Amino acid sequence: MERRELIQWLVATAGLRALDSLAPADLLALGREVHRRAPPRTPDTAHVTRTISVAAERILPGSTEANVSAFIEKMLADWYTPEERERLLTGLRDLDTRCQAIAHRDFVDCAESDQVVVLTTLDNDVSRADARNHWFAMLKYLTIYGWCTSEIGMRALRLYPLPMRYDGCAPV
Repeated sequence: MERRELIQWLVATAGLRALDSLAPADLLALGREVHRRAPPRTPDTAHVTRTISVAAERILPGSTEANVSAFIEKMLADWYTPEERERLLTGLRDLDTRCQAIAHRDFVDCAESDQVVVLTTLDNDVSRADARNHWFAMLKYLTIYGWCTSEIGMRALRLYPLPMRYDGCAPV
C-alpha cells in the first residue's frame, strides 16, 4: 500500500461526524486556518505535545515536519468539546500505561519498535462499530487531516498552490 492509498483509507474510515457536513473547500479552509494559529499552552503541554508528535510521526511519517502536533492541539482547544478533548488526553495517558507494561517507560521514551507495537495493537483493537468514538481513531484522523492540510502535505499531494481561485469579499 502506498502513502496516498493509506491516507485515503484512513480519512475514509476515521472521519468524524462533526466534519462530515463541511464541503471539501470548507474543510480545506478550516485545516489551513488551524495551521495559521498558535496552540494554547497548558501545564502538561510539553509531555502531551511530545506524545502527540511521536504518535503522529509513527502513524504518518512526515507529520513532525508538517507540525501536525500543533495542529492537533489547536483543534482540541478550539473545535472539540471538553469531553472529546478529555477522551483523547485519557487515551494518550493510556499509551504511557501500555508502554510502561511492556518497556517500563513512557511512550515517548520507548524504542520506536515498541511504540509501533503499541499503536498497531490499538489500531487492531478499535472495532469498526466504535471507531468514530475511540480516541485512537480521533488521533489518526487528526494526524491525516493535519498533514493533508499542511503545506508539506499539500505539496506531496500536488495540491499546492491551490488549483482554484479565491475571491474574498467578492460582490454577489
